[in-house]
Amino acid sequence: MKKIMAICLMGVLAMASLTGCGGAGGKKDIKTLDVVWFSDAGEGETFMSLADEYMKQHPDIKIELVEVPYSDLDNKLKNMINGNEAPALARMTNLGPFQSQLVDLGQYLDDKNGFIDNFGSGLRFVYDDKILGAPLDLGSNGVIYNKTAFDKAGVAVPSSEDEIWTWDQWKEAMKTVMEKGGVKYGLVYDFTAQRFTTLLYEAGGSLLNEDMTASNFDTDATRRAVTFFKELHDEEIIPSSVWLGSENPNNLFRSGQVAMHIGGTWLVSNYKDEITDFEWGVTYLPKEAQRSTVPGGKWLCAFQNTGVEKEAAQFIQWISEKENNARYSRENNFLSQVKGNEDLDYAYGKEFFNVFSQDLAATGPVPGREWGYQAFTGAISTDLRDGLSDVLAEKITVDEFIEKMDQLINDTLND
Repeated sequence: MKKIMAICLMGVLAMASLTGCGGAGGKKDIKTLDVVWFSDAGEGETFMSLADEYMKQHPDIKIELVEVPYSDLDNKLKNMINGNEAPALARMTNLGPFQSQLVDLGQYLDDKNGFIDNFGSGLRFVYDDKILGAPLDLGSNGVIYNKTAFDKAGVAVPSSEDEIWTWDQWKEAMKTVMEKGGVKYGLVYDFTAQRFTTLLYEAGGSLLNEDMTASNFDTDATRRAVTFFKELHDEEIIPSSVWLGSENPNNLFRSGQVAMHIGGTWLVSNYKDEITDFEWGVTYLPKEAQRSTVPGGKWLCAFQNTGVEKEAAQFIQWISEKENNARYSRENNFLSQVKGNEDLDYAYGKEFFNVFSQDLAATGPVPGREWGYQAFTGAISTDLRDGLSDVLAEKITVDEFIEKMDQLINDTLND
């Protein structure tokens, strides 16, 4: 019996020497990186095509996509973390609730500062000197206009950064197109706090002070932005049916009734397929005290306590390389935050994306820093949006709104 057991043990050891990890002539362990992912369109296909290339270069890595609807993303991640089954990676839009669970990528990078310097301004990804992800794709606010209506009215939009309108010039141009261009309204403005703050930043204002410890809302710049926004509604340049009703601004613009739309880069693909009755284009955002847009987008992040933190960080570094990020951005009509990818060769709308990119390049760090503080912006966005609606409806004055928001911002920070 002992002899039989000894022979069996020798057999097991022999098999181990042939198949064990890391041994001479043996195969390495295959490490799986599961990626929680949602897709807006076809970006999941591009991501996996890139992942296939990475796996060929790294045969010890297996990358698997765990696709979820966007509406389920945060709950899916929370449930996985609570069940001690955090994914290696995730495509994320909201870092705030997960900051304490995310890997500091800097621990696993050969050149932490070099990685940071690889990106321009836009999405915030460094918190308290920790790299909590990489900007995977980027969008920003901009001006889409009805070219047919502008041509009919004889109004030329700015065609270079040297011709950018001031707010007053912008307003007069929209009024002229309303009078002569066959449109009912000059502008539609998405019903979000983030979209409104484009005006706030252009006026030279901000939500927070420089070190983000207190409100900076009670300023002349904020008054100018809120007052101008109200003027556009009072003069019916912007229809009240969006901010004081439930009308969809996209539908209004698509119908040909509106000269301009303050929206985002993602509308280029949407309008390409859905607008057939008139020509449209993209022009530069106007300026007041300064030029500004507001960036938005997604990060690729790694989670702690998975056993593959280093491998996840290395993959994030690889997909953030200029050529890999360019392919992902170009194929899916995203802007890129990677330096050197400001002028990509998109299959459609290259000239449109160049304008968005130039607006973004002219934007300082404040919008990305403030909207990257998601625990804060998530807490005040609804109040900011609804307070603006109350100003437009004349339920409260501009000063009452600013005082109320100033107090709310400070209370939120203190909490």
